[in-house]
Amino acid sequence: FKEGQAFASVRDFLLSLNDACKYKKIGSQPALSPACSSVIKVLQTLSGWVDEVPPIQQPMRYGNKAFRDWFDKAEAGMHTLVEEMLPEQLRPASVEIAPYLLHSLGNKTRIDYGTGHENCFICFLTALAQIGFFVAEDAESLALAVFWEYLRLARKLQLQYKLEPAGSHGCWSLDDYQFVPFMWGSAQLIDHDALKPSSIHDDGLVAAYAKEFYYMHCVEFIKEVKSGHISENSPMINDISGLPSWSKVNKGMCSMYFAEVMGKLPVMQHTFFGSILPPP
Repeated sequence: FKEGQAFASVRDFLLSLNDACKYKKIGSQPALSPACSSVIKVLQTLSGWVDEVPPIQQPMRYGNKAFRDWFDKAEAGMHTLVEEMLPEQLRPASVEIAPYLLHSLGNKTRIDYGTGHENCFICFLTALAQIGFFVAEDAESLALAVFWEYLRLARKLQLQYKLEPAGSHGCWSLDDYQFVPFMWGSAQLIDHDALKPSSIHDDGLVAAYAKEFYYMHCVEFIKEVKSGHISENSPMINDISGLPSWSKVNKGMCSMYFAEVMGKLPVMQHTFFGSILPPP
């Protein structure tokens, strides 16, 4: 897999968006292209459906079974949502592309979510780029507007339905669920005047910048959902805060993602292949 075309396509796409994030804030993008706007509209529709399927009362802390009802609704509507999002000449590709978006939303059977699901969303965006739905100029908006909308949806699902973290809890000791916003978030903060890696220990700074920078959003989320000091519940994030610069953090995050997420069979074993992202 790591020697194949699909791996290279997803890696190159991730790195191009990582570069597009540098020195930029969430929400500071110019007018969105119709393509980016249409993906955001689909994500907002899915988010609206979460409001229509409230969690049920049950004794288990994790894994609210109402998630299965929401997932069934998403699955039933997904092909139409993706097909209508695409221009007519690209609509035949929806049969390959829709599964990436559906399976970026978690696992219906296990009622869980993890970095493999997040990677499915990256595959969804990569596949759309491969068929020419996006253009190179969309990179910044994809990273800081489209992915932000996806992250908001993922957080909503995680909190509403108490999704189990896939794999071990805090698999990479970054976040129980996400990885990409740490990578792109560290790129955003390179050479930032006020925020340093050690700034995660200042709750005021974290709160002030959580809606502008992915990294601060992720740290705020950890502090909201986990008890105890960050050195205890997220030791790797705590260790990273000792690094001298965001560029070092970002370089390490990129290497770690390709080794520990895309390079690990348990995470990537459910990856879909087709004519757009071909099998190895």
